[in-house]
Amino acid sequence: RKYAAISSSEQRQSYKNDFNAEYSEYRDLHARIERITRRFTQLDAKLKQLLQGSEEYKVKKKTTQ
Repeated sequence: RKYAAISSSEQRQSYKNDFNAEYSEYRDLHARIERITRRFTQLDAKLKQLLQGSEEYKVKKKTTQ
């Protein structure tokens, strides 16, 4: 555990300062991960479309009908 139980107002303020100092970085990283995840989702959908239009996809579709 990184922090002990709060036992004074000074300690509380210190924890609050640590949180505030790191929260901005956390939000920035979270937004970056969200953009990257969205991009991978788009690429995955595009890949699936390309595979569905391929000759191999057409052959497999015919054999499963």
